Amino acid sequence: MTAKTRRRRPADEQSRTTAKERLRCDIAIVGLGIAGLHQLTRQVEETIRRCTQVFVADTGTGMVEYLKSLGPDVVDLSTPDEARKHRVLSYRRMATEVVAAATAHAPVCFATYGHPTMFCYPTTLIQRAAIVLDLKVEVLPGISFLDTLLCDLGVDPGFDGLQLYEATDLLVRRRPLQPDVACIITQAPMVANPYSHPGERKLESLRLLQDYLLAFYPPSHEVVLATSAPHPLLEPLIQPIALGALAAALLPSTQLGTLFIPPTVHRPVADEALADRMRLVPLTDRVPPRRPNRPPIGPEPP
Repeated sequence: MTAKTRRRRPADEQSRTTAKERLRCDIAIVGLGIAGLHQLTRQVEETIRRCTQVFVADTGTGMVEYLKSLGPDVVDLSTPDEARKHRVLSYRRMATEVVAAATAHAPVCFATYGHPTMFCYPTTLIQRAAIVLDLKVEVLPGISFLDTLLCDLGVDPGFDGLQLYEATDLLVRRRPLQPDVACIITQAPMVANPYSHPGERKLESLRLLQDYLLAFYPPSHEVVLATSAPHPLLEPLIQPIALGALAAALLPSTQLGTLFIPPTVHRPVADEALADRMRLVPLTDRVPPRRPNRPPIGPEPP
């Protein structure tokens, strides 16, 4: 076949091939953050621009419309009847659509609310299918509920540590809790509920969670149900609750709320010799300079 008779590829096929050459994967899995467009990273945005099709699992205001403006074909994976389906069925459908598109016209993108590997089962399903089909996957991070929660509550896990569990998994596996370590329980309002519809919530299921927590904490211990703001102009929802009244408080709450349980005690030092190596050595040979007429700041020198 000569150069004059060689068939030219259609423009859409050429653009898809060029896009694939620019990306190192067949499927990009990206996180969109918690507060919509305001937490969309430049790395994620650039990746989306280079994909032929983007599948979106995010109900944030304006997100789908903005992603369409970046160029690729956008498919909204949220449907009105999803809340009535078992969540696993919904996750399988999402993963199937993404993988099927990747085999037809890679590269494609799965873009999800928050962080793509933080309690996001479709990501796991896509990665498993990609191994079987020899598709390359790249995962890019996004701001998760954990990032915003620590900011909303002013918590630094460096002091007491952090334990993190999904509510139903906590009950099914009877995971032990450490009262001296801060605890985060995700999807607490949806505990023991395989569906997403709030109307399916039952008080007896919520009491299962409450009773289990009462085996580790006193009923008067104050916990917090927190929902981070989905937009910068909104405030996070912070609801203090006495643990003994947790079930009743969770019944009318939003399904996106995350339960934070502060520690009841602080674990004492067990290795004093090691702790001494980390302590600040006091100033014994000199007094640090201090500007005249200024109030003292910090500890007084010995």
